[in-house]
Amino acid sequence: MFFYQRSHKRTFEDLVEVLAETVPNLELHEEVFDQEDPTDHAAIFEFLREALPRIRRKFGDRELVVHLSPGTPAMQTVWVLMAETGFIKQPFTVVQSYRAVDRRERPTVMPVRLGIDTFYKRYQESRPGGADTAERSVGWKPRFESPRSAAVYREAQRLAGLKVPILILGERGTGKTQLAGWIRQWSRWRKPERDRNWPAIACGQYTPETMRAELFGHSKGAFTDAKEARPGLLKHAHKDTLFLDEIGDISRELQRLLIKALEERQFQPLGSTTVEESDFRLLSATNLSLTALRARLDADFMDRISPFVLRVPALREIPEDIGWQWDEVLVAAARRAEVDLRYAKMAEPHRRRVLAALRAHPLPGNLRDLFRVAWRFLAARADQEAPLTVADAVDYALQALNGDSPDVANMGAHGLARAFADRVALEPILLDDGPLDPERLIAEFKRWFAQQVAVLAERTGRSESELTTMNDRTLRNWRRKEGSAGPE
Repeated sequence: MFFYQRSHKRTFEDLVEVLAETVPNLELHEEVFDQEDPTDHAAIFEFLREALPRIRRKFGDRELVVHLSPGTPAMQTVWVLMAETGFIKQPFTVVQSYRAVDRRERPTVMPVRLGIDTFYKRYQESRPGGADTAERSVGWKPRFESPRSAAVYREAQRLAGLKVPILILGERGTGKTQLAGWIRQWSRWRKPERDRNWPAIACGQYTPETMRAELFGHSKGAFTDAKEARPGLLKHAHKDTLFLDEIGDISRELQRLLIKALEERQFQPLGSTTVEESDFRLLSATNLSLTALRARLDADFMDRISPFVLRVPALREIPEDIGWQWDEVLVAAARRAEVDLRYAKMAEPHRRRVLAALRAHPLPGNLRDLFRVAWRFLAARADQEAPLTVADAVDYALQALNGDSPDVANMGAHGLARAFADRVALEPILLDDGPLDPERLIAEFKRWFAQQVAVLAERTGRSESELTTMNDRTLRNWRRKEGSAGPE
């Protein structure tokens, strides 16, 4: 990879000519910095901020080597700062080289490391101990494309400074654990030595008895398998943050015990008469609605865990972020599936087709749906007996969104509906699947609407005629499988 200004194109061409003779198998990929001032720090930064994600997509998980010496002092400064503050995704190495007259017994090439401890690097390394979910393997991006995502994280940063519980709402696979980690990282209730395994637990994975032992610890002999005393998460969370995922699954007894621990900062391990202290900050999360959560939890406990409530938007609500999320998921899926990262490469036309399908789909599983698509793509590409082409692998992968017989040809109609709902301009990519068919979209909407009216009538106990201005005969016509463009 070679960066240069347009005014230095001749230098680049000369270099290509020389290297073709000395290293014939070397491939050079150019990135043009289309600015005349190589000392403009802001312009260099903006250029690199856009170029680096594109380069990482192109070369997957291969190590990037940043050579500082040929650049201007401004370029060197920006590169070093981006490397030290977390803007360059690992793996990478920053080096500088020395001319023979300047070496003074030093090697020709030396790595450059300042060792600056930054928030972004700490956050990327932070992992909650007991909430191991697929979305944890997706990296975090310092700049969100969606204003909604940016607003949620900005609000979380504001609330992080208060030692007050926060309840995080969001559908499954939206990244609630990531948001909890963000809050902890910005707060004073964090032990750096626990960053790689900080106190967290998924409540739905335990019985009330085993979860009590996990949270509060236990003494030796407290139950059949308690062969030795063991501290619980509350002990580890002292002066730190405790994250309770799937909070709606916690038992009534544990709710009362946690209220005591929150108010008095004290608790008793299971089977022990000793009172121990834990001054912790509580974060909790659920994929239930507030109404459903209130129905499950005691009112006193609900009040104590929800002075602040944050909602993580679903992916279908933030289509701007699906692009970089997909790029992260595809690489993460290859790592988790233990296949060669070369199979995670996808040319831009194919990538655009996947993104169009993802943005047109409701994605009820959010990041988990992206993983399902990614795994099918990798399975098709890494098939040792009969690997599919990238185009065919994309077809195969998109079946994960709609079962074994996806209506891929109708993705354009779904994109048309989303553009109408969001009041945004139509994108040319909607034409990739052929001409737009508004009549098909209208028929689909009528069928969906008539079905939903029937469901709503059953749930409310009211007649369909009370719920809509359409008559029964029209609704029956719209519900027909073949559908019709209008009433008889």
